Amino acid sequence: MKILLVSPPYALLGRYYFPVGIAYVSGMLKQHGFDVVCHNSALEDDWQAAFRRVLARERPDVLGVGALTPSYPYVKWMLQTAKEDLPGVTTLLGGGILGSEPDVFDALKPDIGVVGEGEAAAVELLHTLEHGGDLGQVAGILYRDAGGKTIRTAPRPFIEDLDTIPIPDYEGFNFRECYAHLYTHDMISSRGCPFHCTFCYSALGRGKHRAHSIDYVIREIRHLVDTYGVSNVGLMDEVFALRKERILEFCEKVKPLGITWYAQMRCGVVDEDLLATMREAGCHTVFYGLESMSTEVLRSMNKKLKPAEIERALELTYQSRMESFGNFIFGDPAETTETAWETLQWWVEHRQYFVNLGKIDCWPGTKIYHDAVAGGVVKDKLDFIEKGCPLTNMTKMPWDEFLDMLKRVWALHEGVLWPGRLLAARLEPDGSASARLVCPHCQAEVVFEHLEQMAMHGDRNAHRPLCELCHRRFDIPLRLPPVAPAPELQTLFDQALAHRAAGRLEQAMDCLLELFKTSRDHPVAVVLGASIRLAQGYPDRAKELVRLALRNNPAEPFMHDWAALCYSLYGDERMAGIFRDHAQLLRECRSPALAGADLGLLDPMEVLYGQIFPGGVADAVVGERPGGQ
Repeated sequence: MKILLVSPPYALLGRYYFPVGIAYVSGMLKQHGFDVVCHNSALEDDWQAAFRRVLARERPDVLGVGALTPSYPYVKWMLQTAKEDLPGVTTLLGGGILGSEPDVFDALKPDIGVVGEGEAAAVELLHTLEHGGDLGQVAGILYRDAGGKTIRTAPRPFIEDLDTIPIPDYEGFNFRECYAHLYTHDMISSRGCPFHCTFCYSALGRGKHRAHSIDYVIREIRHLVDTYGVSNVGLMDEVFALRKERILEFCEKVKPLGITWYAQMRCGVVDEDLLATMREAGCHTVFYGLESMSTEVLRSMNKKLKPAEIERALELTYQSRMESFGNFIFGDPAETTETAWETLQWWVEHRQYFVNLGKIDCWPGTKIYHDAVAGGVVKDKLDFIEKGCPLTNMTKMPWDEFLDMLKRVWALHEGVLWPGRLLAARLEPDGSASARLVCPHCQAEVVFEHLEQMAMHGDRNAHRPLCELCHRRFDIPLRLPPVAPAPELQTLFDQALAHRAAGRLEQAMDCLLELFKTSRDHPVAVVLGASIRLAQGYPDRAKELVRLALRNNPAEPFMHDWAALCYSLYGDERMAGIFRDHAQLLRECRSPALAGADLGLLDPMEVLYGQIFPGGVADAVVGERPGGQ
């Protein structure tokens, strides 16, 4: 019996994703003597053509696909295509996509589904198929009887001794190529979580935590180091350790390997001594589950966490000179405009921790998902999943208030920086750029060369380099090299200016909207559009124009001036005040380098802005909104 195990693309992580879950299953099957071929779709330019090729080449008796819910459309296509191209193949489906919502079994139509941990279930299931046994005796699966009725067998107990499981099949799923592009690897040293957070689905067991021995974890890391040259790993268990003793044992045994690593921790576990030991053992980043600074929201989430614990953990990590990573997520059923502001205001005042801001997702299998289904917020489960689990308002806020809250979240996350003080900036004729700054953390002067080769942050067009002295990140308050709009975009901008000068505001706006279809990287065009919308009497549309472009131009002070103006006219003075203060901060941080410099070279958009709006936001004209609109 030949078995083909396939990992579909995973939209949330993109290319070169290594599928740890199904790799564990492959390792177990190979240990038990099964003939297994593996295929990692995340490594393919054309994953559909590659899937068809491997299916035709291997002609497996059994196709196994493992995935999480975001991969639903890929899984659906694979299972359908397998039956079309190879009608006799037996298709198996496993992973969180099925465990979180078993109803997808009838929608995706695999022959058999595995619910829960797959290693032991796969071995027993394949032995049963191989010998023509009774599927009804295999615990933890879904299948159809002779009459087409879906049967779910008894639940399969969790694997208590995780050390009996072989390490993932790294070779089978081409780990070498994944690591060559990602330069890191997220592994797991334990399974399940003893907590019951309402927004989280645990594919490996909610309410129960099981851990590999530290010796097992070290053997796996040593294998990665010796076989693939790995030098950086992440321990991304839902809970890396509930006890300090386990962390300290890991630190003691990983330190001789000379690698760097990061781990996911609970805020209440860490203290100054523990963090110091972790740093000495090679840890550079600690991931925390933060979620909110509102006591009411944390209670609703069942986080078993207090805002003071969050602040303490972040400050201790900051003082340890390790990085922290965490998210504040908005939209819990208990969320209100005011609870959101509790978190946002704290975030504004503590930007040095670089906590991310985002929305809460209603993933299948979570308590909030089940509540949303029961309450009619999610009306059709399969339609909801097929649409990618879209934005869901689980709060008591009306949709317009809910969306306003989220738009504040996105505007601050994408537009507000933690800038260093720019002492000098250089742009050479060959396009190379450099900057000398004062680090806002340690106050040391640092120089960054070849900024043109440094990727900007994925959530905003700003450089966020690492200070070589204190090993903390900060933002450069000037885009280097400066933005240079394509000729066709500049043509549209010039046409918009001509229409505006002639009083043809609608035609001017049409040109700008056409420009924005291609890029929002022209900040003066954005401000021009906002000024037209204000003149037409639409401060809400002006605010949206600026908000949507902040991520493209976060280092331009005049963008924040206009954000402040538009939010003020929209009636949101708290947001207006934040952007007003931020515009001033950016100017203060940029002024040492730009005073007396060739501004036309370093920031031509600032020069262009001054020519069109010599009075700045004072040049804005606010018209009367047309009746009934």
